[in-house]
Amino acid sequence: MEESPLSRAPSRGGVNFLNVARTYIPNTKVECHYTLPPGTMPSASDWIGIFKVEAACVRDYHTFVWSSVPESTADGSPIHTSVQFQASYLPKPGAQLYQFRYVNRQGRVCGQSPP
Repeated sequence: MEESPLSRAPSRGGVNFLNVARTYIPNTKVECHYTLPPGTMPSASDWIGIFKVEAACVRDYHTFVWSSVPESTADGSPIHTSVQFQASYLPKPGAQLYQFRYVNRQGRVCGQSPP
């Protein structure tokens, strides 16, 4: 993937992250729930990253996991799914703010959580 500035899609109509906590318990895995809007064609090359809020490029992630691709989806329905981040890969506790970002196979940010 070529390094490029983040191209953030507007939150309206993009990937929506659900039940994002303000803080997480250290040394425990984090489950990230999200909804893909109707008409989205998820790919095994899409991924969810944990980024510092000020990160400017898709390569500036702290860690990432490949998105889950449902076996089948009903046309016109949103896709609800989740991924897990293992505790050993998560940022250390501190004052730094992070957010989840969904990056598609073209390297475009299609949604981001609140910090």
